[in-house]
Amino acid sequence: MRTSYPIRTLQSLEIVGGALCLDLANTINSRRKPEYDYLTKYSDLTDWAVKVGILSVSQGNQLQKQAEQDAGESRDAFDKAILLREMFYRLFSRIAKRSEPDPGDMEAFIKFYAEATAHGVFVRKDHYFVMDWPVDETPDALLWPIIYSAGQLLLSNELVHIKECPGCGWLFLDTSKNQSRRWCSMNACGARDKMRRYHRRLRETGS
Repeated sequence: MRTSYPIRTLQSLEIVGGALCLDLANTINSRRKPEYDYLTKYSDLTDWAVKVGILSVSQGNQLQKQAEQDAGESRDAFDKAILLREMFYRLFSRIAKRSEPDPGDMEAFIKFYAEATAHGVFVRKDHYFVMDWPVDETPDALLWPIIYSAGQLLLSNELVHIKECPGCGWLFLDTSKNQSRRWCSMNACGARDKMRRYHRRLRETGS
């Protein structure tokens, strides 16, 4: 019987992390058996940023036009995004396993966090303020809210709710009532596990 594999595109990528920094870390199809990288060029990064709400469609289009005019600067921004992605995965994967993050990663992250906050502005929202950024100002400006989300996560009590999917290694915040969420997504790893258990029962019963 032929196995049907899903067509992987940014449009089909599930956003399940619960924080921008975790969603960026999850832009490889699997950390256990990586086969597909959703981010291979700067235009992928801007398309992903539109998908998760960092950029508007018009902002994404504008950044892509700028990237065509200055390929070197956009390439540097893309390389920085991949560096951050792997740093976030290392940091939060260790935390999910109840281990301490690598001191070198923490030291490097502090510098990124300082840069992101330095470019932010306080904007009133109801009775409090939030941090905002001119995300289409430069090719790497879209990374600032992602970096900030990692800092806020490290400073919050939600840190204990980070889990790593046993199927693919994706990271996510478990906000379920009883902290019972196991899989990144029931549509992906959860469904595959259910199918594996089903076939195991068939073999055990001889059906």
